Amino acid sequence: MSKTAVAIKNNSHNKVEDSHQFHYLMWFRRDLRVHDNTALAAICERANEDNAQLSAVFFLTPEQWQAHDMSLTQLDHIARTLPILAEKLHQLNIILTVQVCPSFTDCIVTLSALCESNNISCVMANHEYEGNEVARDELLTKQLANNEIEFIRWHDQCILPPKSITTNDDSMYQVFTPFYKKWRHTLEVSDIQIHTALAIIDNKQVNLTLSEHSANTTQDIEALCKKTVHDYQEYLQTHESYQNIDTDKQISQARLAYPAGEAEACHRLEHFIADDIDNYDVSRDVPSLQATSQLSTYLTIGAISPRLCYLQATQALGKLRRNDGDNFDSGDNNDINRWISELAWRDFYRHVLDYKPELIRHQAYKYETDKKINWSYDEDAFAAWREGKTGVPLVDAAMRCLNATGFMHNRLRMVTAMFLTKDLLIDWRWGERYFMQQLIDGDFASNNGGWQWSASTGTDSAPYFRIMNPFSQAKSHDTEGIFIKTWLPELKPIPTSILHREDKMRKALSKNGTFADIDYPVPIVEHKLARQLVIAEFKKE
Repeated sequence: MSKTAVAIKNNSHNKVEDSHQFHYLMWFRRDLRVHDNTALAAICERANEDNAQLSAVFFLTPEQWQAHDMSLTQLDHIARTLPILAEKLHQLNIILTVQVCPSFTDCIVTLSALCESNNISCVMANHEYEGNEVARDELLTKQLANNEIEFIRWHDQCILPPKSITTNDDSMYQVFTPFYKKWRHTLEVSDIQIHTALAIIDNKQVNLTLSEHSANTTQDIEALCKKTVHDYQEYLQTHESYQNIDTDKQISQARLAYPAGEAEACHRLEHFIADDIDNYDVSRDVPSLQATSQLSTYLTIGAISPRLCYLQATQALGKLRRNDGDNFDSGDNNDINRWISELAWRDFYRHVLDYKPELIRHQAYKYETDKKINWSYDEDAFAAWREGKTGVPLVDAAMRCLNATGFMHNRLRMVTAMFLTKDLLIDWRWGERYFMQQLIDGDFASNNGGWQWSASTGTDSAPYFRIMNPFSQAKSHDTEGIFIKTWLPELKPIPTSILHREDKMRKALSKNGTFADIDYPVPIVEHKLARQLVIAEFKKE
């Protein structure tokens, strides 16, 4: 038994003398899995060592999620995952209680009360890095400490935690490539562990004190989650960003595309490693193919561990080395390494957020650059972009796909973001927020990092003079127009030789053009001219 555990027992003697057994609590947040969950494995081990009871809790926080612009599809994915998590925890002799707490402030009050009323002396959770989450945890740490209750947090969202990859003078890397080299080297010389949560021995499965807005059976959790989703959907119907979106259809599409649960996530990882990763470097940029891992949705809510993803990929590299022997060049497989680099980008943006917490308050990483740009706030142009009515086929197809499914291919996220910020010169914050409102896999760090990359205001962002031409991007990555014509069926009669050329599109759709009768707008901005204007904007003193 650890000295810490002894201290807790001594300090908590008066609280637990009636039960003669200690009681610990696992607080789930964005880590909705049992396999390789750092905090869960740690608290299970400690509970078994101390012969303690162990309970688990998850708070549904709809008002907080509204303030954070969580998408309906992401909330629905969480809601579908929680009953599955409850079943998995039941196999470990742990009861999960799901409770509605509208805001983070309510979470602090409720969790403190739960600890007091249930004689809980230790709470464990995994770190979250966004501003409101950090502030919540700091307040809760003080609140629980006043009652002699431990609150222990573990790093779990990243493969390597923030502040672990720094320059020689212990500062944060400003550029991804050197960060990645050190990140990769650190992992190669480290022993990355998968954390196993063991069943709790002789756990009495005590029920936490419940409120009318809580549930602790699979059936009741499912009902509570469905009600929360329904109420959230009703709220969004009054929101401007959802006025032209069929939310029922969006949820239906998301449920078909992303079944819930860690078993599904692990299955997708295994399938991707076995069948698709060897073509990833090229096929990842073709939006009409299902050639990416499709794991971001699960990583975002913690239904799968990023460490597991990394280890599976490196095992695939090792297998190639063994099969090819001396003919294989140090495991230099571009496809597998490219996917590993995407995992590193995910870490990088979380490290950046930890280093610059002001990003959560809508500040640009390159503050002076952002400040000098005369961003546009043209609501009509933004509405055209948002609704997929810009007259630029690849941009419009991507936006209509997002609005219908809650998902957008990564290449298209770059194209649509750069079109909004460079061709239309609209403030990146508008686009960043809209993506969060729609994406099933939206998380602040990656979304903010991606938008500031496109707007050339972020760390290691695209140089302001490198501006994607959405027509040439379509020609390169949707050569046959398959993706465009899937989401813009009105353009099926138009040959790709016209779709991929702005001048030809303008002519074909004009009053006397070949396809003048097609109900599709001409491009709302001329890319060449827009490029000249935005470069001048960035160059000005």
